[in-house]
This record gives sequence, C-alpha cells and structure tokens, in this order.
Amino acid sequence: MIDRIEASADALWLTPNEEGLFRLGFADDGREMVGEVTTISWLVTTGKVKLGTPFMVVHGAKDDLTLRLPFAGRIQAINTALAEHPERLNNRNDNLDWMLDLADE
Repeated sequence: MIDRIEASADALWLTPNEEGLFRLGFADDGREMVGEVTTISWLVTTGKVKLGTPFMVVHGAKDDLTLRLPFAGRIQAINTALAEHPERLNNRNDNLDWMLDLADE
C-alpha cells in the first residue's frame, strides 16, 4: 500500500473552474504507480476536510494508493460513478475520471 503525501500529490491533477471550485482527478503518475485500476474505496463524503485528509484508496494490479487532499476546504461534489466504473481511472478523460470538486476555505 502506497500511503505517502508526496505520492498522492503526484497522482492527482487539479483544475480550477469559474465557480471557485477545484476539480481533482487521477493523473498519469497515479496510473503508473498502481497499474490497471481494479476498484476504488471512497473514504469521505461531502463537507469540510483538512489538508492531507485521505479521501480515496485506488486499488490497482500493481499496488494500492491512498489519495490525500492537497489543501483544506469543503468537498462540494464526489464522482460517485467511479465506484461502479473504476476502469474510468485507467485513461485520462477529465469528464469521466474526475474524483471530486473541492472549495478552498
């Protein structure tokens, strides 16, 4: 199990949007670390979170990776479809492989 804050940071992409939210998704470095994604486990729901809070475990063919939040804020939305379709994390598609929307507070 990979559970280091720097590994988590490398595994995420972050994109701001016009509503003041930041969308987090799974980056190519994350795919390299875990291999083909088999399942995911959500560790959070919406609401206030702290810097470094674990929010998801990505289970892959090579390893498992605990993802941690890169800053404190409020989770506004979670891509719940990933639980049923974890294979979406295997390819970069910002409309499908996003994980959550986080508001900086």
